[in-house]
Amino acid sequence: MKLKSSVLKHLILSLARVDGRSRQRSSLGFTLTEVLVSMIIAAIIMSGLMTLMVELLTSDARETARNETQQEMQMALEYVSADIREAVHVYDGECLEGSNDCAGFADAISRDNSVPVLAFWKLEDLPDAVRNAQCVGGEMNHDNQVPCVSGRSYTLIVYYLTRNDEGNGVWSGLGRLQRGRLASFTNSNQPNFQAPYSGNEELSFRGWQPENVNSMQVTTLVDFVDSRAMNEIPELQDAGGASVQCPDSHVITPSDGILASSGFPDMRNFYACIRDDSVTADDPNSTGSTQVFNQKVILFLRGNAAGKAGIRDANIGFMPAIQTQVLNRSVREKTPRRF
Repeated sequence: MKLKSSVLKHLILSLARVDGRSRQRSSLGFTLTEVLVSMIIAAIIMSGLMTLMVELLTSDARETARNETQQEMQMALEYVSADIREAVHVYDGECLEGSNDCAGFADAISRDNSVPVLAFWKLEDLPDAVRNAQCVGGEMNHDNQVPCVSGRSYTLIVYYLTRNDEGNGVWSGLGRLQRGRLASFTNSNQPNFQAPYSGNEELSFRGWQPENVNSMQVTTLVDFVDSRAMNEIPELQDAGGASVQCPDSHVITPSDGILASSGFPDMRNFYACIRDDSVTADDPNSTGSTQVFNQKVILFLRGNAAGKAGIRDANIGFMPAIQTQVLNRSVREKTPRRF
C-alpha cells in the first residue's frame, strides 16, 4: 500500500510539472520564425488575390471601352447613312482623285493630316436671311441664282478621316471622323459659290468647279476610328491578310491614289463602295450620261478603342469593321428603265 501511494504521489507531481511547463510555454506566444512564416504565407495569398482583382477590373474596363467604341461607331455609321439617303449625287473614288471630268475637285477639298472618304451633294433649306432678303414675292432671283420657289439649295458634304496627333490633349484615339459642310449661301445671305444646276446655266455635279471652299465648316463626328494601314493590323495578317473588294459595278472610295497622296496608304478602315451611275436606260451594259438606278453606297467603318481606360495599345483595341448599305432618294439625272 505504501508503494502504491508513493507511485501515485510521484505520478501526480509529474503531471503537475508538465502542466506548469505547458502553461508557461503557452503564455510566451509564437516564436519569431512562426510569425515570419505566417507573414510570408499571408503575403503570397494577398498578392494572388490582388493580382486577380486587378486583372478582373482591367478586363472589365477593357470590355467596357470596346463596347462603348463599337456603339459609337454604330451611331456614327447611322448618322452618315441618314446623310447619304438625302444625297442627290455621291462622288466616287475616281472623282475624288481628280479624274478628267472632276479636275480640281480633289485638290479643293483636301485638308492637312486628313483624307476625304465621301463627298456628296444634298438639298437644305435656305437660311432665313437669304429668304427674307432675296426672295421677294416668292419668285427666283436670277441675278443671284436664289431658288426661292423650292426654298432649298445644294450643300456639299465631305466626310474626312483625320489622324490624331499624339499628345494634343484633345483627341485620344488613333483617328477621328470629321464632317465638312459647304452651303451655297452664308447666313448673311451672301452666296458662297455657284452651285450645280443653279440659275440659267446647267452645271453638272461632276463638272462643278469648287470655289471658296475655305468657308467649309468642319466638325468632328466621332473619335476612336482606326487609322492604321491594313498591313499594320496583326489580326488581319494572322487571318491570311486583308483584301478589300467592292461588288461588280461598284467603285471604291477613297481610291488608292488619294490614300497615298494624303498620307494614308493602304488604309481601309473607313471606306465605301459606290454603285456606278453611268449605266444608261437604253442599254444596261453601256455607259452614258443618264443613270438608271439610285446610287447605292456600301459603308465600312472600323473603330479602335486604343486610348481609353484598359486599352494599352492599338492591337488590344482592335475591333471588326461594321458595315451598312444605303440607297439615296434623289431623282436628279435619272431616267426610268424602259421595259
